[in-house]
Amino acid sequence: MLPLVLLLLTTGAATPAPLPLTRPVRVSSTAFHRPVEIEIRDMMPDTARQAIDAALAEIAEIDRLTDPDGNPQTAKSLAALNAAAGKGPQIVDTRLFPALSRAYDFCLWSERAYGPLGREINRLWGVRSPVAKKPELLDQAVDSAACDRIIVDVEKKTVTLAAGSAVDLWGFSEGLAVDRAVDVLQKRGVHNGYVHIGGIHRGFGLGTDGRGWSVSPPLFPGTVIPLTKLYLRDKSLAVVSFADPALKIGDETFSPWISQRNGQPVQGTVATLAFTDLALDAEGLAVTLTVTGPTDGQLRLGSLKPSPAILWLQGSGAGEPLQITYHWGDVPKR
Repeated sequence: MLPLVLLLLTTGAATPAPLPLTRPVRVSSTAFHRPVEIEIRDMMPDTARQAIDAALAEIAEIDRLTDPDGNPQTAKSLAALNAAAGKGPQIVDTRLFPALSRAYDFCLWSERAYGPLGREINRLWGVRSPVAKKPELLDQAVDSAACDRIIVDVEKKTVTLAAGSAVDLWGFSEGLAVDRAVDVLQKRGVHNGYVHIGGIHRGFGLGTDGRGWSVSPPLFPGTVIPLTKLYLRDKSLAVVSFADPALKIGDETFSPWISQRNGQPVQGTVATLAFTDLALDAEGLAVTLTVTGPTDGQLRLGSLKPSPAILWLQGSGAGEPLQITYHWGDVPKR
């Protein structure tokens, strides 16, 4: 049954008083084939570096566990779950449940525009590797993405997957990894930090000057004037675009974000930005609202509490896109 209200998770953490000024520690890496950056302020450098190393290890583990085409012998991973489709409830790593449960919620909320079961569709379009589209298999792949083909039991920590379906957390896994990294940092006593993977950002604490952590959105296809710098103070930002990376089949270029209702790549949306508390929610919203588009998306957003802030950039990428907003004026920008 479609829920009337999809509650977005909140951190609920109070910002502590700033510590004495110390040298910031920033480390760059890669995960999910994307750049990763973690920065900590107001902490002794050696302690900060140890916390960052632990957070990077957690990100790497989430990357491994969420690979839908990874080694099926990896215990409690998505690859193991996919290999066991049709074989009843399967135990899954507890760290994956926030994303699995959230993706299922988004599937229902969007009336299956986007959710956790898009692996077969993504394979046909070559989302992770160049593969020629096979139109004769597309209807079957769309059927495999229906919301009722997965049961996520949060209490028992099991997932039941129907035969012929496969989980793919493309559009959720990076947000999950960012949130997991922040959890690791905070448990190690970090009060002022920033984590980003690709276009998924989360900042907590006072940031660099008390306003939070500044993020400058990139120039998108067709844009000439950059978007205003944003500030994250115990907030997350997801930036999803046509070029994330764009799919190329022959001489044609397609968006990597594909509707699970019809198996077709999104058209007309250059980028979607979502601003909310947790990175998982921000990424899930940005991707799902890219697929629904602003007309359908704005109708659905009224059921979300607390209200997120959303910015759509609509166009073909050949000229300055049209900006369509939902509570975007509430985002701190200066």
